[in-house]
Amino acid sequence: RSPYWRDLVTSIANSNLTGYVPPSSERLRTVLLEQQMTRVNKLLEYQKFTSDRHGVSIVSDGWTDLQRHPLINFITTSANGPIFLEAIDASGEYKSVEYLKGLFMEIIEEVGKDKVVQLITDNAPVCRAAGIAIEKEYPHIFWTPCAVHSLNLALKSICNPPSKEQDPHAYELCSWIEDLEKD
Repeated sequence: RSPYWRDLVTSIANSNLTGYVPPSSERLRTVLLEQQMTRVNKLLEYQKFTSDRHGVSIVSDGWTDLQRHPLINFITTSANGPIFLEAIDASGEYKSVEYLKGLFMEIIEEVGKDKVVQLITDNAPVCRAAGIAIEKEYPHIFWTPCAVHSLNLALKSICNPPSKEQDPHAYELCSWIEDLEKD
């Protein structure tokens, strides 16, 4: 919709592709985007639902976008590589054990319950409880807290300012973490 978009693309096209007329913003955001999504989804279909002999892990992470909408991401990982499945806008939803368990079950069923071997989330109490509920529902699927998230929490706990009085040596050893956080 920018008045400069067509000028930009036209200038680029004229340098090498005489006569090129760029698509409208409407065509870009509808027809062409849908065509590309269909093409990419077809390319990913084989990888998405074909597990190798080690199975597939589902990774879930929550975050807040610029409009302050709470989003929950779902990614599969396997020896074939990671694939982003979807991001769910959880606005207006209470992040209860039942809600998260329901989301996890939908994703597990979409990927294929026989292919999924692991569910990885952060280790918030509600995620832990939902993960344990998934283990009960699917005995072959293991819930695992995210190692990076756990290490981050552990380092923050060890190196937080109150630890300075309790163990000045440990605090001094961890002071580089505060420097990283400021970057």
